[in-house]
Amino acid sequence: MWIEPEHYKALGACLAAARRQAKLTQVELAERLGRTQTFVSEIERGERRVDVLELLVIAGALGTHPHDLFAEIARSVRWPRGRVFRR
Repeated sequence: MWIEPEHYKALGACLAAARRQAKLTQVELAERLGRTQTFVSEIERGERRVDVLELLVIAGALGTHPHDLFAEIARSVRWPRGRVFRR
């Protein structure tokens, strides 16, 4: 198994939902991250890969606990052969 483009799109959709839940625009999140709105948009569209350290920083900027963000991503991504992550 390898990471497929739809996995990045699912991750981006989770981040976009978390941003909206935090009542932030892409511009506001970008400002908190010290990045551009384009950077945020590319992540949310699944066009840019995000590593685990970036996810930690993004979670902090969103005011959410990284565990909650990772859990939502794990639930949202369709893994091959029905793989599901549980606690």
